Amino acid sequence: MIVKIFRASTSFKAITYNFDKIAKGQATLMKVSGFGALRQLNEVRPEDYRNYLEAQSGLNRNVRLPQFHAMISAPDSSFDSDKLAKLAGQWLDVMGYRDQPYILVHHRDTDQSHVHMVSTRVSREGKKIDSAFEHRRAIAGLNRLLQKDEAHQAQIDAGKALQYRFSTKAQVLLLLERMGYRIAEKDGQLLLHKFGRQLFVISGQRLEERLAAYVPDKQRAGQLKAIFRKCQAVYNAVPERASVKLSGGRTVPADAYRSDLGDFLKGKFGIDLIFHASGDKPPYGYTIIDHTQQRVFKGSEVLKLADLIIQGSTVIRADHSTENTEDAAVTNAAATQLTYFRPYLTNDVDDQQIHGPRRRRQKKARTNTR
Repeated sequence: MIVKIFRASTSFKAITYNFDKIAKGQATLMKVSGFGALRQLNEVRPEDYRNYLEAQSGLNRNVRLPQFHAMISAPDSSFDSDKLAKLAGQWLDVMGYRDQPYILVHHRDTDQSHVHMVSTRVSREGKKIDSAFEHRRAIAGLNRLLQKDEAHQAQIDAGKALQYRFSTKAQVLLLLERMGYRIAEKDGQLLLHKFGRQLFVISGQRLEERLAAYVPDKQRAGQLKAIFRKCQAVYNAVPERASVKLSGGRTVPADAYRSDLGDFLKGKFGIDLIFHASGDKPPYGYTIIDHTQQRVFKGSEVLKLADLIIQGSTVIRADHSTENTEDAAVTNAAATQLTYFRPYLTNDVDDQQIHGPRRRRQKKARTNTR
């Protein structure tokens, strides 16, 4: 569950935004509360709600940004529109907006069901609604309503991460970051932060014990390599920027990279491919999180990134007389999807891996400096 408070505004454009969504059939007005005088009207227009909020906001001219606009989003279908609207109303009570005029609008224009809330930061008495530590209180309030013990959950998550077998501290940090935690290090300890506060501490001794217990699993690495080799003939292995879908059908590029092969491996086998990149440059490496076996591998332990990508643009030979039915199906699928593949080389590291031996034979200098 996600809660977001949008930037405050001088005007109530959020009213127009939400009612435009309703007019387009992308949203539903779920609840109207606190607009007492408007109940006398036979038909209430969007501008009537906006004028009412502006009039109440005018009771305190010191509040320059009176619009309060927030959203609560459900990660799955466990919360239908009615449950989500009820939760949003309870959350507004916790945030001090119980007696304020507000509207609740359920949106269905993205993959995640979500409710928008619009109100004013000025009370009927002309006082400003408390906004101190607003974002922190928003998350804490929602967690209380969902009966979530944040510190206890952090302890559980830390225990889950430490059950994995990893060879470096960076790998356990990656596991915890994938769970949504921000990690700080102090005196050898890992401090887990979330919701704006520290929730749990992993001792340095416990971390060192887990690192010391690591034993390479070459058998599993070989199994993963075989899986990668088979699947990369069908699914595009080239990493590309992931995108985030916004309301209104808009998408924006994310910081992370993904690939069709990675999406398939995660959904089918519980294998996560996390690509590492610097700035706008293509990925220079990747990490494999094998959730089924609770192991973390450096990508190169299984298959170098250059090989993973290049093999994704080649054809599997069809002269393997000993291949089983599944392998034959993969081979046939590859033959029908050749136009989908595209060669890919990173700017520096992979170029050296591919052309380095030829340059050395010709006594030419490297083109990258890493």
